[in-house]
Amino acid sequence: MRIKALAPDLSEIILASDLTPDGDYTIEWLAQKITEEFLTLKLTTLGRGLSTGTELEYADTETLKNALSGRKIVQ
Repeated sequence: MRIKALAPDLSEIILASDLTPDGDYTIEWLAQKITEEFLTLKLTTLGRGLSTGTELEYADTETLKNALSGRKIVQ
């Protein structure tokens, strides 16, 4: 993982994906893999400022800003 090279400088990883069941599963899988190796990193996910089913690439700047400010701790 590229995280190994960056880990000393990281304090948080924000996981973002499409708000679909596949996106939720991906976040859960990544969170599990990351926390197995990097216990001290804070993992968060975007707040639900995005509508369910919205693809991340089509979100506007203001919506993403609100989603970042409302992010939640994953594990």
